Amino acid sequence: MNKVYIIIVNYNSFRETIECLESVLKSEYSNFQIFVVDNSSDNLSIDNLSNWISNNDYDKINTNFKHLVFPLENKPLNHAIVSETEFSNSEELYESTITIVRAKNNGFAAANNIVLNYLLKNESDSYLVWILNNDTVVEKDTLHNLVDFYQQNKDKRLILGSKLRYYNKPEVLQAIAGYYNIWIGKHSHIGNGENDLGQYDNYETGKKNYIVGASIFLPKIFLQQVGAMCEDYFLYFEELDWIQSAIKKGFKMAIVPNALIYHKEGSSIIEFKEKKKNTSIAEYYSIINRVRFIKKWYPYCLITVIPGVVFALIKRIMIGRFDLVKKTTMGIFKILLTK
Repeated sequence: MNKVYIIIVNYNSFRETIECLESVLKSEYSNFQIFVVDNSSDNLSIDNLSNWISNNDYDKINTNFKHLVFPLENKPLNHAIVSETEFSNSEELYESTITIVRAKNNGFAAANNIVLNYLLKNESDSYLVWILNNDTVVEKDTLHNLVDFYQQNKDKRLILGSKLRYYNKPEVLQAIAGYYNIWIGKHSHIGNGENDLGQYDNYETGKKNYIVGASIFLPKIFLQQVGAMCEDYFLYFEELDWIQSAIKKGFKMAIVPNALIYHKEGSSIIEFKEKKKNTSIAEYYSIINRVRFIKKWYPYCLITVIPGVVFALIKRIMIGRFDLVKKTTMGIFKILLTK
């Protein structure tokens, strides 16, 4: 029974992370360890995670999925809380059920890479990795179904995705997979907004598809041959870049339709200022990484992608987003001029 290492990145959203962890801990498949990489900008998350993991009286969990989250796991849980430096320099495997790594925020890919590189360095046995967004809740059999699909498949050079449904509309699909249009530099989610009637349960992925980053399941051989994530992106396009590298190495994608996940989408990315959503960071990286990805993988498509980027910037100028446009334009020129 292969061990599964689960990686969850937390950024100023401890409530979502704790809800996610409680659902993961109820998984039918029991041979797993969890690594939480905390990129938060203050101590609020680490304080609450420490309180939750140590005390039975933690009472700050609100959920739409009480049957997947409650009853809460008995505390204290076997855990460790370490710094990024201590963790990265470790030459032995942590055995705790949950290990929380306090890290500097260098982006989503860098956060996951802390654990991926640690596994490559320290784990000699065969293993599987599940990269899971913190703003998710999983069914009790989701992890079992991912492992079973991989083990039953003859081709072990696989990267697996899950069926994603909306957290607030649990019968509605968010995505079965992603699709990327290289000519306009935009992606879409297959099945988005449709009631899940099983219509995509036999969906076969193609070269322009990708596994949506809320749930990525892969084997040790993937890390050995493809390597960790590219950290150039900071936010967005990491999984798409990773998939491109994997396809180039001969790996294939597959969707596990009975690996069901409910996803809030975006709550771990958006900053809150004066109780209003500020999407500037997300917009900035969404636009510049659109150019970064195309330049790297499909440079001949820049001629059709750039006009769309210009149009996106003009729309923001029209609503007075001058600072965002200035910063984004500078970022794009830097990408285009860098060899």
